[in-house]
Amino acid sequence: MAAQEKQMKLEEIKKMVGDAKAIYFADCSKIKAIDITGLRHKMGNMGVKVKVVKNRITKKALNESGIDGIESFLTGPTALFLSYEDAITPAKTLKEFSKKNADLKIKGAYLEKSVYSSSQFDFLAQLPSKPELMAELVGCLSQPVAELVFVLEALIRQLVSGLEELKDIRSKENPSS
Repeated sequence: MAAQEKQMKLEEIKKMVGDAKAIYFADCSKIKAIDITGLRHKMGNMGVKVKVVKNRITKKALNESGIDGIESFLTGPTALFLSYEDAITPAKTLKEFSKKNADLKIKGAYLEKSVYSSSQFDFLAQLPSKPELMAELVGCLSQPVAELVFVLEALIRQLVSGLEELKDIRSKENPSS
């Protein structure tokens, strides 16, 4: 590969990495083409780019981008899964895919300025995704409001009931009205 071509690849990887919320490193070399194509398509629909890379150029691009501690991930065939929307959902998808296809080898991950080894990957895959966390937050925030509404409705019902009783008592006291 010519020096100019290497420099272009380096800049391309630096740009992809700079914009990514999460990077997953994997060895997909033993996966059938049809399976990896399906995985790429599924990941693409989630805003994840899949890129098979050269290790030395990638190591240099990551180091220049301020990402350290990933050298052990860049041995042998390497594919990057770069997530631009949600950092956790790709981990869940990769974990699900690896259950069906044991040839997928997760080497590690980089997200939120932290490096995670392959042994920590299962932890990442179990975390709730951003939409799941948002749904939980909405549920937590809406529950007290719903309880307040219920209490206020009960008070209004009691007030109406009390006014009706008062009306009945007054109409019994003063039958001419």
